[in-house]
Amino acid sequence: MATRGGSLVRPAVQGAVVSLVASAVKAASEPPLQRFFESRFPPTPAQKDLVGADPSGHPENMPPAVIAEKIAETGFGTTLDTHQKIAIQHGIHYGFGMVLGAAYGLATQRHPGLNRGAGIPAGLALYGLTHASLLPLLGVQPPLWRMPLSAVCWEATSHAVFGATMTLGLRLLRR
Repeated sequence: MATRGGSLVRPAVQGAVVSLVASAVKAASEPPLQRFFESRFPPTPAQKDLVGADPSGHPENMPPAVIAEKIAETGFGTTLDTHQKIAIQHGIHYGFGMVLGAAYGLATQRHPGLNRGAGIPAGLALYGLTHASLLPLLGVQPPLWRMPLSAVCWEATSHAVFGATMTLGLRLLRR
């Protein structure tokens, strides 16, 4: 199967490569976004202990690290130390980003109009499908209404940053 521009490999690889940059930009945006939104909507100490609420203070308590710990305990009868959880978390974030980036690269090659502003909505949809839906359904993270407003705001915004970076990165790469 081919796209209008040729094989499927090139746009998928382009998207995967750009996603590495977008994931790094997203990760770099989270600490200042967290500080900004926590200054506007201060969470309680108990809220900061919730899974996914405090990457600056509790990086080992973010959803990918919690999932890795559950898999290690349930599947292998072992526990992970903080360093291992954080390392696995980075691998999950970047790997998941690459898969989504490849899909976005394919979609925008097939339908170029998508890369004229769909990145931010795509990033927000990703947030909606993961942090706002799937993770609470799986019992990994509390539902949004139990999360501190600051966490909902910085996490959603960082996903929008990921999507915007994907759009810009693909535009620059495909010039």
